[in-house]
Amino acid sequence: MKFAYTTTLLSSSWLLTAALTSFAASSAGTNVFAFVPSRPTSPQFMTTTTTTTTTNNNEPHLTFLRVLKESEESVTSTPSASSMMSTATSTTTTTTTTTTTTEEEEDQQQQQQLNMVTREANIKATRRTKPTVDPFHPQFDQIQSIPYHEAFPSSTKEFKTVVHEPTGHVLKVPLRRIHLEDPDMSFLDVYDTSGYLQQTNPIDGAPKIRKEWIDKRRQRQESHPRMTQMYFAKQGIITEEMVFCAVRENVEPEFVRSEVARGRAIICSNINHLELEPQIIGRMFQVKINANIGNSAITSSIEEEVEKLQWSMLWGADTLMDLSTGKHIHETREWIMRNSPIPVGTVKT
Repeated sequence: MKFAYTTTLLSSSWLLTAALTSFAASSAGTNVFAFVPSRPTSPQFMTTTTTTTTTNNNEPHLTFLRVLKESEESVTSTPSASSMMSTATSTTTTTTTTTTTTEEEEDQQQQQQLNMVTREANIKATRRTKPTVDPFHPQFDQIQSIPYHEAFPSSTKEFKTVVHEPTGHVLKVPLRRIHLEDPDMSFLDVYDTSGYLQQTNPIDGAPKIRKEWIDKRRQRQESHPRMTQMYFAKQGIITEEMVFCAVRENVEPEFVRSEVARGRAIICSNINHLELEPQIIGRMFQVKINANIGNSAITSSIEEEVEKLQWSMLWGADTLMDLSTGKHIHETREWIMRNSPIPVGTVKT
């Protein structure tokens, strides 16, 4: 005697599987044991009913109907999950101990969750902040930053000194030096955009490193009617900005000039942004990352926007967009510009 065993695991196909199995086996004269689960009321509970059917070779279609009918009856007669749970609860002799969470434990859990949040989020108030009372004298002492060595362990900020030969201007190009344990390579110098966060007060602003460059050009404005980097590049003149970018990108200054002259790269260097550390954007240079900040009509202040700028620079933003829509927009942007060594863009207001 042959036996075929079929188990249905999914309640959605329980009836069809049992019926088709019995019908297929009836043609071969096989005794079929179809294990048919009832429809569970909860996914955690499932009962199984065993239905035994003896097939007849001469009545395959009757076998199909018989299995169908008996399966339906077995589902109807099967106790529900809720009744099974109540029965099990009434007959069990095991006592289940339920622990209740006290208020003290809840406080500890909340404190643990707070400790998981980043440090800069913990020092900020959760409520909405009010606009700056006096936009000309912001309270920048509210800004809390972290030391450079804490943000970048095993790193120091260095400056590479380069001289612009046509003018004699000394350029100090910032970089981050990562100190390594490799005896063959003791350090690695990488791009740095953090500016002068640790050396300056936001009230005083960042150093105006380009003031001397711009003043020198203004004195020669009669011979150079335009002061854009593309104009100088097309004239074959290598500016301080081009040398600065070349050191950052680890290329020759002439290559920077030629790419700008061809229109395949731009140097962000607004003549009114004297605090700017020049950088180049183009297909042959490193990828640049932009950060978006800005206040709104209901929250934020000048102090917070300057703090956002500092965090953006520290974590590597190459450019910044101020999308402020709230109060003191022009004053907010002025304070951002005066503290930003990276290019700043805005939207029309």
